Amino acid sequence: MANTLKELSDLYAKKQPWQVDAITEEAPILAMMPFMAASHGLWNAYEDVIEVTGASFVDIDSALPTVGTESNVKKFDLSIMGGQMTCAEDKAKMFGGADRYFATKLPAVLRASGSSAEQSILYNTFRAYAIANSYVLEPASASGDSNYTILAIRFVEGETIGLYSPDGFEQGAMLNTELINGGNLYAITSGGVLGYGIRLKGYFGVQVANPKTVGAIVNVKSTKIPTAYQVDDLIAMVRGNPANTYLMMHPRCLALIQTLKDGYMQVGMMENGINRVVNTWNGIPILTSYNFYNGTEVDVAI
Repeated sequence: MANTLKELSDLYAKKQPWQVDAITEEAPILAMMPFMAASHGLWNAYEDVIEVTGASFVDIDSALPTVGTESNVKKFDLSIMGGQMTCAEDKAKMFGGADRYFATKLPAVLRASGSSAEQSILYNTFRAYAIANSYVLEPASASGDSNYTILAIRFVEGETIGLYSPDGFEQGAMLNTELINGGNLYAITSGGVLGYGIRLKGYFGVQVANPKTVGAIVNVKSTKIPTAYQVDDLIAMVRGNPANTYLMMHPRCLALIQTLKDGYMQVGMMENGINRVVNTWNGIPILTSYNFYNGTEVDVAI
């Protein structure tokens, strides 16, 4: 069963439940993404279905056809989310101890970690996969860089899904925390400065195993806005439906898409405001994140 990181935290991270809130505070797409346990501690085994043969109608007293699937078993390695944090000896004294220093700084570090992880998922996983499999549309031919991307993602358990290590959450936290050198002083720089350190580590990943679940419109800019038909085509490309499919983009890219609504707006004499908000597209939820590049993407040649 797939759960969001918040749901997983409520179930397993009872000692440090605040971690997930800090990690997802500035990563809204990471916050809603479904995750399931990997088959093993550091990797996930899954079937890449090549062909499916289903049942069919036959005449009375005729032999039944053979049904089944042909597939290859593949392996997806999880990645490490984590890092090290150090505090010089004198600074630790100023904060009343290294523990207090780390407790003060960790929320900001985790917020930045969540943003960084989300950006990597959007570009190095989803967008790269769509381009590699040619599930890509564009408003017009590429020119001039300074672009945005619109992603369409259909989450399917076992195929396109977030993964976490079943061995995780052992300490009751999303990220396992260990004191470096047992919490004792050690050289935290090559110059020999003494201090304290902690290590954060968790095993997660985002598996994409079906090209028909990830698509993108690239090279979007104010002078090259996708047509309504192209957005419809993008959703159809991934076989989208409101139950498990999302459109994802930068808030300023959404502002460009909202202009498509202008031609259908009617403002009566009694209206005292204009509502150009677009939260869904034919029932498909739209998610925005500042972890998309803000109109700085280079051209994609299609």
